[in-house]
Parts: sequence; C-alpha cells; structure tokens
Amino acid sequence: MPDNNNSRGVGKCADNHPGSYGYPTRPEEPYGFCARCGKPMVWNCPNCGEPLPDDSEELAEARFCRRCGASYFGEAPPREQAAAQTQPEAGGEPPAA
Repeated sequence: MPDNNNSRGVGKCADNHPGSYGYPTRPEEPYGFCARCGKPMVWNCPNCGEPLPDDSEELAEARFCRRCGASYFGEAPPREQAAAQTQPEAGGEPPAA
C-alpha cells in the first residue's frame, strides 16, 4: 500500500487498469483491489516505495520502478529474462544465434 502521508496518488493492477485516490470524484484512500478485474492494486514500488508515475502515458507503460528497477508485479526485467534464455543448461550448449 502507498505511503499514507500522500493525500493523492495513482496506481494500477497487473492487467494495467489504472486507478487513483485523493482527487475530486475519486476515493479518498487507496484501495486494495482493482474494480475491473479484482487483482491487487499497486500504488508504490514494493522495493523502494517510490510512487508510480503520475503521467498517464508513462503509467500505462510502466512495469518497473524508474528509481530502483524493481518490478511492480514480480516480473523479471527484460535484461534478466534475456540472460536466462541464453544460459546453457547444465552440460548443454548455449542456444545457436
């Protein structure tokens, strides 16, 4: 959950449904689950606490924290996914390029 010292914020669920609180016509407090799909809402980076971007275009694209690089939804960063795909299996050869 977000830092309750902030009076407003934006977030989203893993299905990329946006949400906000503290703005006119929005709930006063952050809510735990997405009203569209029921998945947990993320308001801040689970690693460092940095708020999600408040720019709507950046929020729509963001999957990783711009401050510490941690995933908002438990995904491996693309660079780690690529490294895992190129690691040879035990006793095996690396994939052909």
